[in-house]
Amino acid sequence: MNTSKQVNAMIGLMFLVAVFFAANVLNEPNRQETALEEQTDVFVERGAEIFVQNCRSCHGLEGLGMGEGAIAPALNIPAFLILGEDNEFGVDATALGVADGIRDFLGNTIACGRTNTAMPVWGDQFGGPLSTLQIEYLVTLITEGRWDVVTELGHEEDLHQDPPRTPEDVISDGSGLAVTSENCGQYNGLTARPFRDRDPFAGESDSGETPEPGETPEPGETPTVGGPADALVQGLPVGDYYLTLCVGCHGVNREGGIGLPLTPDALTEPDEFYTETIKNGRPGTAMAAYGGGPRLTDEEVAAIVTWAKNVEP
Repeated sequence: MNTSKQVNAMIGLMFLVAVFFAANVLNEPNRQETALEEQTDVFVERGAEIFVQNCRSCHGLEGLGMGEGAIAPALNIPAFLILGEDNEFGVDATALGVADGIRDFLGNTIACGRTNTAMPVWGDQFGGPLSTLQIEYLVTLITEGRWDVVTELGHEEDLHQDPPRTPEDVISDGSGLAVTSENCGQYNGLTARPFRDRDPFAGESDSGETPEPGETPEPGETPTVGGPADALVQGLPVGDYYLTLCVGCHGVNREGGIGLPLTPDALTEPDEFYTETIKNGRPGTAMAAYGGGPRLTDEEVAAIVTWAKNVEP
């Protein structure tokens, strides 16, 4: 091969190499998107396996919580969805700040548990059984809303039991569960409310910040005017105080769970019965004593009872 042909061959080869690299550069966004989708699918699958083994007995196989006879709050709700571009609902993608806030809320709650509820610590850095990556699997499952994968795995596992069991067979009745009295979590029923009440289909800000509760008087103040809902307990409106302490056992809407329902139609005993229950607890149950000292005054206990018996959820 003469020199001219060698030069032409080299030029042709360099051209082909340049075309190859250019094609790869142009296709990089598609390749990254495909890789992300594949990773998400893997995370969802692994999250579903962990959920079936560890979470379904309290939250239900479909993640509907009390909506399917379970004792814990629902996780299968629109509020926890993180939506991407071109999502199936045709709404705006979840803003980055909002998405980070939801992931942090869910990850913190799983890792740290929730004080005054039966939600235990799951993060291994705090003494639980799950690694940070395993918790990320669960968060991905919840924010992707892939409960179809959970139910499929759960039904498959149930069929392999001898005898086969139903999803209802696995649901805990709450007996034997201990209330978490102390943990590393930063959320309670009140600070969790903005996340659970979020509507991803109604538009949202991109701040990702949790709305702060309104300013309240100092703890211990009790109002002398207004209706039952205006009463203050430990410086909070009584309904907000309920969300900080009672919601984990008695439900977001006071519908019951581990604890009994606390709606007006369910509270048929005299006031004194419920006052004594709050102050002294109930032996043999998860109901602890909350009165008799700086935690709740007699006036505050009475305000809670009056509110629960007279104010609808």
